Parts: sequence; C-alpha cells; structure tokens
Amino acid sequence: MIDIQNLSIQFTGENLFENVNLKISRHDKIALVGSNGAGKSTFLKLLYGLEQPESGSIKKQKGIRIGYLPQEIIGFKGNRLFEEVKSSLQNIATLEEREKIVIEALNDINLSEDERAELIDELGEIHQRKEELDFYSANSKIEKVLIGLGFSEKDFFRYTDEFSGGWQMRIQMAKILLSENDLILMDEPTNHLDIDSLEWLIDYLQNTSSAIIVVSHDRHFVTSVTTKTLEVYNRQINFYSGNYSQYLLFKEEREKQLISLQKQQEKKIKELEKFIERFRYKATKAKQVQSRIKQLEKIEVVEIMEEEKKIELHFPEPSMSGIIPVELVNISHSYNDINVLKDINL
Repeated sequence: MIDIQNLSIQFTGENLFENVNLKISRHDKIALVGSNGAGKSTFLKLLYGLEQPESGSIKKQKGIRIGYLPQEIIGFKGNRLFEEVKSSLQNIATLEEREKIVIEALNDINLSEDERAELIDELGEIHQRKEELDFYSANSKIEKVLIGLGFSEKDFFRYTDEFSGGWQMRIQMAKILLSENDLILMDEPTNHLDIDSLEWLIDYLQNTSSAIIVVSHDRHFVTSVTTKTLEVYNRQINFYSGNYSQYLLFKEEREKQLISLQKQQEKKIKELEKFIERFRYKATKAKQVQSRIKQLEKIEVVEIMEEEKKIELHFPEPSMSGIIPVELVNISHSYNDINVLKDINL
C-alpha cells in the first residue's frame, strides 16, 4: 500500500531519518514509538504529504485514502455537529446538497412541464443513488460514532463552535473514522478522551478494516489496538512484528546486548590505544602500530540512545487525622445569580 525507499529528512540541520526503507501493507495495525523529538510526528506528516523528504521516495498505491489526526486541535465553525460530521461522507454530502437544490428548483412556479419532469427524474436518480450508498444506515453509523466518542443526542444539533478544544478533537476524530480511509494516522489520539470513549475507540480500531499507525504514550491503548511496531531509533525506523508490550521485551534484551557489546568494544579500543601509545616511536614496531591505527579507524562505535528520564514523585505519609476529616453542612454557593450548590451535606 505504501513503499518507502531510501528516505532521509533533516530538522534544524540535524538528520532525523537516514536511508529509511519499509513497507506498510493493508490492514496493518502499527504502533509508532520512539523518544520525544525522534521524529514520530514528522514521519506521520511525511506519510500524509504535509512534509517532503530531503531524499528518497514515498510511493503510495493509486487512489489510496489517508486520514490524519494531528496533535494540534482543528477548530470547526458554522455547521451543526451532525452535519459537520456527515460532510466527511463526501458522496452522501454531495447528493444531499444536490437534492436540496433540486427540491428548491421544483418550487419554482414558472417551470415548464419538461423542466419539471427533468428535475423529478433527477430527484429519483438521487434517491436511488442514496440507497446504493446505504444512506439511511449512514446516519445510524454517524450516531454510533458520535455517541461512542462521548457526545449526547442533544449535542447533534449544537453548532460546532460551541464545543471546547478537546471536543473539537473528537469531532475531527469522528470525521476521520467515518471517511472509510485505507490508512488512518493518529498522533496522540487519547489526549482528550475519557475512559468510556477510550474503550470505545479501542474496540472500533480493533475491528476496522483500515490500516492504522498510532503515536501514543498510553501503553494500554497501543498494546490493545496494534499488532506491529515501528521504532524510530538512531535515525532509522525499524520494523517489529508484535504489539507494543512484545516490543518492550525485545527492546530490553537489545539494550542488554548493546551494553555488553559496548563494554567489549571499549576494552578493545583501550587495548589498541595502549599498544599504539607504547610503541608509537619504536621503529621495529612501526608496521604493527600502523595496523592497530587502521583497526581503530575502522571501528564503528556502538551507540546506545539515552533513555528518557522518568519523573518519580514521592509523597510523605500523611499524619493521622480525625475520624471525620471534613464535614459539609447545608453548604450553598452561587456565581452571580446562578446557584451551583445548594444545601450540600457531606
């Protein structure tokens, strides 16, 4: 579906990726992982077409449909929620718009019989096409997705600009999920979801036929929805067959091997440097010294990427409190003329 060949890209003069080669197939469920600043978001933008590589190519199957949910929240204005989400179903939205125009035209009392007959025929064709596109179940699908993402039925008729940033993200997510994309790219999709919406999204992504690539710090989420892992590491993107939890086991084993290899290499380098320093000025050892220098120059230093520092919080044990630490009796409170609390007893 997507074939990436010899891809390289820079950011502020530094190489993010160097000669990356990989393939993304239909129905792949992929977790994209790596340290902060490694280039995960940039890679998603490359796949979507928002960024261009310095060199190499990204070959996409002809006609491929890609949906992209960025971290940055997109604001929607002007439409009611249900209509905004329905607009993602482009064929249906186009038919509905044309249907409105035809119905409005039929109300013109100055139409000739031939013009009226032609419009009626077109209206019939529109209704037939709507049935072919499963129009009536489409409304049901929209309702299911919106409710799954935490919207109420009352919200369907609210204007989109009434919703806060986190809900704007859910609107964008609903449009992407309903657009029948071949590939869905999601950058931190769980940031603004509550537990119920998160579990619904997990179930949806597990059952969708679309390929997905997700970036998320939510371990439960990525482990639940992915079966493969792409790791951005040391300017490369490495492919692993297995979900995020399986990848972590591999990563732990790899770190052990790299540390062992690094120690062996450091020992070898010290031995070579010691020999060179000891016999550098001894004519009878000149050839051997030059040989050691060449060996030293050919060594590719083992790099171990630094782990991200984890914040550890330690809270002191609380002092003993009374049996009832806090008691509220007939508490009331208001903002201006609006009562928000009244006669609270707790």
